[in-house]
Amino acid sequence: MSTFDFGHQNAASIQNIEGDATIEGGTHASATWETVELRRTIARTREEVAALNLPPPALAAVNRSLDAASQGAAVEKPDRYTVGEQLGEAARTLKETGAPMGSGTGVRQALCRATELLGPAGLATIAAVL
Repeated sequence: MSTFDFGHQNAASIQNIEGDATIEGGTHASATWETVELRRTIARTREEVAALNLPPPALAAVNRSLDAASQGAAVEKPDRYTVGEQLGEAARTLKETGAPMGSGTGVRQALCRATELLGPAGLATIAAVL
């Protein structure tokens, strides 16, 4: 069973979309659209990083940051600054290793998307590194 509450709407956007779901076993989960999209974006970042063929120590460091960001985003109301700091650390490690981070790369696109989803927190934590 899934229900969705569509909040304020206007012609350009829909704001305050929240989804509730009862998962098998009776577990109840709730997340805003932005939180769900943030989780997907972190997963996409992980996929893009895996395709970079980084040296094992660098890959391990980036994956630790992505794991922490993923855990932070897994709660109902993530702390945007904490998640942003972890994604910013992943971006910093990628830059330090010389990973391709140009405007057309999938990693940069995913991190830019995370920046947008996190709003001011993303600007302060991720965009500053990109």
